[in-house]
Amino acid sequence: MAPSADHYPVPTHSSAPNKRTTLKDLNVYGDVAVAPSSVVPLEEIPTLAEIKRHIPAHCFRPSLARSIYYVIRDLVFLSSLYYAAYLTHGTSLHIVYLPFFWFFTGFIMWAIFVLGHDCGHGSFSRYRSVNYAFGHFLHSIILVPFHSWRISHRKHHKNTGNYEKDEIFYPMPESEYSGVSQFARAVYKEFYFLGVLAYPVYLIKGYGNAMQNGSHFSLKSELFTKEERPMVFTSVTCWSIMATFLAACGIRYGFLNLFIYYLIPFFTFCGWLVVVTFLHHTEPGTKWYNTKNWNYVRGNLESIDRVYGILEHFHHDIGTHVVHHLFPAIPHYHLREANQAIKPFLGKLHKVETQNPLRQLPESLNAWQSAHVIPDHTDLFIIPKA
Repeated sequence: MAPSADHYPVPTHSSAPNKRTTLKDLNVYGDVAVAPSSVVPLEEIPTLAEIKRHIPAHCFRPSLARSIYYVIRDLVFLSSLYYAAYLTHGTSLHIVYLPFFWFFTGFIMWAIFVLGHDCGHGSFSRYRSVNYAFGHFLHSIILVPFHSWRISHRKHHKNTGNYEKDEIFYPMPESEYSGVSQFARAVYKEFYFLGVLAYPVYLIKGYGNAMQNGSHFSLKSELFTKEERPMVFTSVTCWSIMATFLAACGIRYGFLNLFIYYLIPFFTFCGWLVVVTFLHHTEPGTKWYNTKNWNYVRGNLESIDRVYGILEHFHHDIGTHVVHHLFPAIPHYHLREANQAIKPFLGKLHKVETQNPLRQLPESLNAWQSAHVIPDHTDLFIIPKA
């Protein structure tokens, strides 16, 4: 087995001109009042290499045995939830158990997604073939086309905070937004980021209007290069096998049972995915740059750490999002240690929100709804409070 080569080649220096850029040189939109105190000049942003020196070397070394342990643990949780549903079926306890089953089965599906996400980043093991095999298994059982998502998610990591190139959750320039249908505008503004259909729609259609074909299921999608299409075909085939299996279960056991025991948990998982991802990249004060004023470190430092309490460990510490975005090759079980290691060095550049995420969600959503479209040629956009 060949070692994985999925670690992202990212710049360790500014991509901006040598001339020092000041705020008065920038076309700033949004919460202009906070800009003087909150915007760190690009020249003062540390390099990736400088940040990496503060992280213990072992944090970058995945353990296949440890990764497989978490897969087994999540599958045991999932199987136990389904077994309890089987035991209570037809009893008076069933109606009481179902809401518990829906919530936690959806949550464990989300945790399984995070493990597949590690496979996509190459942090599950040192071996690409192992990462791809486990990634296809983990993502296919929750109806995610592994390579399709892996490729688009890689683009997101490489361009976080760059509204001209990011893949999802970016504020749309007016010229792009003008090409979005009236229905899509309503979806983006009113309930896209909360609707349980948001993630399936995103996989099918993509986001925004920057691409004519942004589908994760199409071999002609602009998300993929010609060389990547065979991998996408493999993943769509795996997805199709799982979809066929579910359809067969619906025919055999009834589509109402399929809805109750798979689709409701699946849409609960989709809700978890959209809300958590949205909160990791959206709150008042979050900054978005154009390409000229962006670099990898500056953009990814706009990611936000969130605290999920007792659930944190069970969805694999994905709330430690800043260090994950800077170094996606770090396995999830080393994220907390790595995160603590860089905090003193980054200081105020490390964004942490300790408020309960569900309490923070309305504020972040209102901020998004009030300013999800920005003028063309904006150099810097700061999400304002609604």
